[in-house]
Amino acid sequence: MNRLRISGTLIDVDPLRYSPAGIPIAEAVLRHRSSQTVANQMRQVECELRIQASGPLADRLAAASSGVQVRLEGVLNRRSVNSRQLILIVNQFEKE
Repeated sequence: MNRLRISGTLIDVDPLRYSPAGIPIAEAVLRHRSSQTVANQMRQVECELRIQASGPLADRLAAASSGVQVRLEGVLNRRSVNSRQLILIVNQFEKE
């Protein structure tokens, strides 16, 4: 199974672009910070993750501004065929 639910702050929202087929695509960077239990101890966890939305979700993501708190759900994938970098392909997008 490949499904990720994460919340955080949008810190860098790119302008809306279009695929060669005319599908809207938006990308951004999400910063996540939280306290989590790891090995029975509380730890501060922090990461930045590149995210991508297409179709109607792309319009919503591109319209969001940096600093907005969001809750996302999607799947992890390679950024491109030849890349090892991960990107979250967004299936659900909610502002908090």
